[in-house]
Amino acid sequence: MYLEIYLYPVLEENQEKFIEINREAERIYKEYGAIESDTFMAVSIQPEYGCAGMVSAVELHENEILMLEINRYHNKEHHRQVLEKVDNDKQIGELYVQMTKVIDMNRTVRGEFGLP
Repeated sequence: MYLEIYLYPVLEENQEKFIEINREAERIYKEYGAIESDTFMAVSIQPEYGCAGMVSAVELHENEILMLEINRYHNKEHHRQVLEKVDNDKQIGELYVQMTKVIDMNRTVRGEFGLP
């Protein structure tokens, strides 16, 4: 299993548009072979149980919420194959431009994780 994860700070007023754009992107990722592509809204990100909260991973400004995107693949090679197709999709490019008008991509946190 291989995961690609994004943490997005999103202004509350842009949440609906953000979700609309991400849902369309999820459809494209799945069309090209991603096992899953889902977007979630933070419910609890404060420190708890002796752990630091996710709120420390991304600085949230006033009226912002934290959104999480998880894309799942079979393995790193499968991820590479899917992203090669996704990156060449014209609509993904258009969605990216739309997304840059909704969120500050420089504040987005991204990572890839594989099974040990």
